[in-house]
Amino acid sequence: MISSRILLAGLFCLCPFSLAQKIEPDPKHTLIIISTSDIHGNLDKFPKLATLVKKYRSKFPHVLLMDSGDYFMGNPFVDDWEKPGLPITILMNKLGYDAATIGNHDMDYGQTALRDHIKGMPGTKFVVTNLSPSPPLENCFLPYASIPIKGTPISVGVIGLVDMQTTDILKMDGITWKLPNETDYKGVMDRFRLHHNTINVILSHMGYDHDLKMMKYSPNIDVILGGHTHVMLPKGHLRTGSLLSHTGHKLSYAGVTKIIFSTDKKPAVLSKSTEAVSLDHLPDDPEVKEIVRQFTSNPFFNQQVAIAKEEITHVTIGRYFCKAIQKAANADIAIYNRGGVRAKTHLSKGPVTIKDVYEMEPFRETVVTCKMTKADIEQLILTKFMAPMEKEGGMLEVYCAGFSYQIMDGINPSITSTLRDGVIYTVAMGDYLCNNFNFPQQGEGCAVGKSVRQALISYLMQLKELVNPPPTQLPIIRKTTFSL
Repeated sequence: MISSRILLAGLFCLCPFSLAQKIEPDPKHTLIIISTSDIHGNLDKFPKLATLVKKYRSKFPHVLLMDSGDYFMGNPFVDDWEKPGLPITILMNKLGYDAATIGNHDMDYGQTALRDHIKGMPGTKFVVTNLSPSPPLENCFLPYASIPIKGTPISVGVIGLVDMQTTDILKMDGITWKLPNETDYKGVMDRFRLHHNTINVILSHMGYDHDLKMMKYSPNIDVILGGHTHVMLPKGHLRTGSLLSHTGHKLSYAGVTKIIFSTDKKPAVLSKSTEAVSLDHLPDDPEVKEIVRQFTSNPFFNQQVAIAKEEITHVTIGRYFCKAIQKAANADIAIYNRGGVRAKTHLSKGPVTIKDVYEMEPFRETVVTCKMTKADIEQLILTKFMAPMEKEGGMLEVYCAGFSYQIMDGINPSITSTLRDGVIYTVAMGDYLCNNFNFPQQGEGCAVGKSVRQALISYLMQLKELVNPPPTQLPIIRKTTFSL
């Protein structure tokens, strides 16, 4: 996930596909694509997704099920299974996915785990076009896939694109990839033309903004099934002849794209439309529900570690992370990356369980320390703030404990802090920040022998009751506008 903001951008769809409303679909000449993205290990909605898939397969002879990546990471019942990710592999197999690409978090368990997931789904075509695999992942990905529609002259071409910028550098050993640029996007249709497919589909884990660029520079892509930024488009976007679908995250919605085609003379697409279908109102498929129950019955995760007396904000949770690792490492101060705190917008009022902690920290990070000066620390924070938007710059990226800082935004952003010159600080942090952020001590962290989860559980048990502290001076000043 690049950003925590949820965009209901589909409310402003610029070009409704009116033709789709005028043509009464003939099931024999209709392709249904059911799409998911950014499942993040959410097992609970699979029984409802199974119901949706069965419904369309019973009514239409041509139904494809596709995913745009990030099926892993975000649910301890999946992340901490004896073989991480296996519950998702089994459930995706059960539903019968036809094609998928990968997301940046699908590498979080390591390359071997991803390989096992792919090999465990022999009926699914995994398509990744802008990535060259390492030896462990050889023969796992197709740069292009062609799926024939049985009983028709129609075939579907599939390209997969992924943004791996935020993937832990230690998980990318031997892998090379390229973030597509304008020239690459302009060449997309050329690649499709080489294979002479009737319907062209891109599985994109590039994010909403990149998908819009793709539509601009490579018009007339039939369908782009997007993900990565957790955007939800109720009716999709149709621009430059390309139909874009985004369905949010964690299976709150699934995409249903209808493509009506003709087989007279030269096969052709007559119309296309898409909608994000809420899964909440659908009944559970009993067989899939029982499979999920078997994966989610471990009582260990129900143990209470604290109680939230009110809804706890993301900023407060970030401070808890910092104070927990500062205490665990006996450090002078602590810093933690915002993206590593995987709470939604808040922690709900009520009991806080081990499951909650594991969901907030699904990456199994370890606590490390670095020796840093005031200049080193301020450089780290400001460099991340000033990063291009593709790398999540321009917002509060670093939570802290033991000191405070302010950023004055503008043409040349500057930073001030309560840190002192001439002092060498022992700074606690997670190993992801240490290995992936740009600062002089990058990759030189000293392990303290404790996990972030252990530190957080111990700290929350000590607090017992969780509340939000009084508002403090905000760390980012944008002229007269204050923002976190």
